[in-house]
Amino acid sequence: MNRDQKKTLERAYRRFGKSKSEAKKLSQQMYDIDKLRLNGVGDKTPPQKFQEDDKFLLDIKLIKSRKNYERMSDAYKEFVADNDGKILTAHVERGGLISAKEEPKWLFWSGDLIKPKEEPKVENNV
Repeated sequence: MNRDQKKTLERAYRRFGKSKSEAKKLSQQMYDIDKLRLNGVGDKTPPQKFQEDDKFLLDIKLIKSRKNYERMSDAYKEFVADNDGKILTAHVERGGLISAKEEPKWLFWSGDLIKPKEEPKVENNV
């Protein structure tokens, strides 16, 4: 958002009955949000659709890149490290969260998981 867009937004707020100071504050908030979005702050991976008993892999690179990863418990970090490349079975929780049936203690955002590519089935005709 450039200066001209910010001023246009302020004028629009004024037309809707906001005081000058309120309009300025609202347009500054929109400017700040826009600036954060352009810098990649707040980006998250989109959720994926998982059904019960679907297979998945942990996206280790993505999980470790999260800004809160360093604050996670050592047991969680150990689980993530131990299951690098292992195929796990999904148990669907609420709100896009998935737990592994093998270790239901940990919840993962469905966007942090990878669905393994299915191998084409070869039929043996004898």
